[in-house]
Amino acid sequence: MRKSIAICLSLTLILTFFLNSMVLANNLPDPQTDISIHKAVGCLHTIQNKDGGFPVKAGGPSSEAATCWVIMALQAAGEDVTSKTWAAAGFNPINYLQNSNICLESTSDYARLLLALTAAKQSPVFHDINLADKIITFQQKGGQFAQPLAGEAGYINSHLWSILALTSAGYDIPNKEMALKWLLQQQNEDGGFGWAQGIASDSDDTGIAIQALVILGEEPESSPAIKNAMSYLKRCQEDDGGFSSGNDWMSNGSNASSTAWVLQGLIAAGANPSGVQWIKGGNNPISYLLNLQNQNGWYNWKAEVMASPVTTTAQTIMALTQKPFPVNVDYCPDKTMPAEKSRFSDLSSGYWAYKSIIGLVDAGVLNGYPDGTFKPENRVTRAEFTRYLVSGLGLSEMKPDGLHTFPDVPPSHWALNYISITAAKGYVTGMPDGSFNPNGEISGAELATMMVKALPADQQTKIGEGSFWYSGYVECAQQYGLLYPDFQPTHSASRAQCAYSVVQLRKLINKI
Repeated sequence: MRKSIAICLSLTLILTFFLNSMVLANNLPDPQTDISIHKAVGCLHTIQNKDGGFPVKAGGPSSEAATCWVIMALQAAGEDVTSKTWAAAGFNPINYLQNSNICLESTSDYARLLLALTAAKQSPVFHDINLADKIITFQQKGGQFAQPLAGEAGYINSHLWSILALTSAGYDIPNKEMALKWLLQQQNEDGGFGWAQGIASDSDDTGIAIQALVILGEEPESSPAIKNAMSYLKRCQEDDGGFSSGNDWMSNGSNASSTAWVLQGLIAAGANPSGVQWIKGGNNPISYLLNLQNQNGWYNWKAEVMASPVTTTAQTIMALTQKPFPVNVDYCPDKTMPAEKSRFSDLSSGYWAYKSIIGLVDAGVLNGYPDGTFKPENRVTRAEFTRYLVSGLGLSEMKPDGLHTFPDVPPSHWALNYISITAAKGYVTGMPDGSFNPNGEISGAELATMMVKALPADQQTKIGEGSFWYSGYVECAQQYGLLYPDFQPTHSASRAQCAYSVVQLRKLINKI
């Protein structure tokens, strides 16, 4: 009897240790998940249209909404949608959005577009409209983000997506306490959230609400709102490990979309979706989604039911990468807050060019200002850009054969060596009158030309002719992904834009 009890206790201890190890395991995707994501990304590649956009289903016209979701999914999977890989016909997904006549009406329209652009490290300015600033104008006195005159009074989903989009753009949430208070007041008695006031709870909106609550400062371990929301989600989990919508009139078993939104909510709240508490019927949310992938690589909406394959696959990819919204903001190991605080007072870690700037600062290529700012929007002079380029390519110690001087660059000029090196390397030839114009602001066309001339010989292509002297260089720079977001050849480039392009060049020639 004692021996039997001892054996049972030993087995219990072993099982407990094993289960606890599962709970404490790192939530990063495993090899099987990586393979599945890679296969799904390949599917998206096959249906991309020539205009750079993505259709709702293969063969159809490009859709702005579908393209936005795909952009977020691809970026979450580690893809660069602005690269040549995603511009086989000359246009990438961002080009498609920029060239399309998007009709922005609802608050969610603005938020979805902003989430997509900033996920791809693009500027929040779209067609001369700062999307983030526009969303801020929608905030009501009570803290809610919505457009009442557009019929959005009481809309919870417009509030949620606005919070996620502003965070993606690196903006602080205005009237944050009021925004949080308004959201908390919308939680239903069952712990869930619906898409609008007075609407029954559903798992989709509840998963998104958890992500917004975390951004607004709710601590998952101590927040009654998040705990109640998690309890509601647990009740929505089906026997196959997936999640139904949780709404009686919509619910008919698990589906990929609901499970994806829930999975991102769990990650944001610091839960382990592979842990024992989320195993049901031998499956967890991750294994449920993996089991939905069909032989062609798409994720079915339900087992054997393929519906809205592009958006369903995009949503599933984001969930399987285990990146909560916004996908371009990294979370700490406890998944409760953005991981990095910017070292510059005027540069948010969510700023579109933040990683490029910090990478060059860490490499000693760029510096901030003595007052602790970086001034990312300041214009860059031609002399300053020679330093960006020379330092970025590791040529600072080069000793050119003689100083290639220009009449307007005296021997005492601080950038003489940088200018001489770029001239010796053939990156610049000066102005038509023989001057260099060191204090003139560098234009996009000039930047593109210097970048292309800095490419290794084996990577350079024949420069075609065009309507302007710079047309061929700009086309080549675009093909290599060297151009910054919102590139305009005749407009002056900012510090952030120059930093982005220099980093792209460094990647291309393996300097990083």
